[in-house]
Amino acid sequence: MAVVAELYGLALDETINVQECRTAQCPYMGGLCDGGGNRNMARVPAADPSLGPFFDRAVGQRSGGWLPCGVCSVRLPRNHATWAICPRRLLAFDRSGVLGAHAKLIKQIFKLAGYRSGDEVDVWSEVSLSDVGEDGAKFDFRLDYVLRKAKPESPPVIVEVMTCSTSGGNRAKGIDIQGAFRRAVVFANTPATEPVEAPGVNVRQVWARMASQLIAKSQAANSWGGRTIWVVQDLLADYIRSNTALPLDALRQPDWNPSEVNMLVADLSGPVAFYAGPIRPSDSSRACWMDLLGAAHVPTLHGIEQQLARVSPIGRYLVP
Repeated sequence: MAVVAELYGLALDETINVQECRTAQCPYMGGLCDGGGNRNMARVPAADPSLGPFFDRAVGQRSGGWLPCGVCSVRLPRNHATWAICPRRLLAFDRSGVLGAHAKLIKQIFKLAGYRSGDEVDVWSEVSLSDVGEDGAKFDFRLDYVLRKAKPESPPVIVEVMTCSTSGGNRAKGIDIQGAFRRAVVFANTPATEPVEAPGVNVRQVWARMASQLIAKSQAANSWGGRTIWVVQDLLADYIRSNTALPLDALRQPDWNPSEVNMLVADLSGPVAFYAGPIRPSDSSRACWMDLLGAAHVPTLHGIEQQLARVSPIGRYLVP
């Protein structure tokens, strides 16, 4: 299990500002919280008698009758690591058109995209792109952000934000993310002092989602003359470094020059490091992003044989 670290951008402790929670504002989006990645599984009806009184009436009116889940991040007690579980916590473009709370990170993204001071850039959010080739092959993905300089000839740039999802939980017992949201709101409005329990993070799931999209989305943007920039929390980058065959340190770019695949690593304060390189190597000695799909370690035949000896097979079948 984990504990809720932040609610509506505020540290969830005894000093949390109750009045700021009442308006359910996201400091990263510059507007009403939309629940982020947990919007569908964790939102609560605004008329809910247990939580509704803790919010301004305008919240439900503006959000279509819901209280948006405002859990931004969770903290793991075993190592005190704080994981963003809402993508807005790691990166969000302010709806008012200013750089907002993620100014340092957005400036770095603009630089990596090839934009210069004074350029006007249009930003689209959550763009669904489904396309079928003449041979029937499909490209069917949702793009977190698409950036394009306000000129017709400017190629689109994809920005993908990879934050962790929670590990599910049991809704009937209140140990899912909605239950954590409920407890966090009550904590903020009462003299409670015990940390608010939340589901842990499912790093393997978010890593699998990233691995399935990394090459395809990068290839698409490259074919348009643009590029894809992957914004990854530092903790997830550490997981990738230790659990895949990708030699991440060999792809680090201290000069911040982009390549075919580009990973911008950030902590919860801003950009930390940049990793870039080719999809496939030009020679066998060069690091490439295809290594991302490889195992960090391959167990021996003896290892699997030992494991099989410990358990009984479910049956023995005669092949017809």
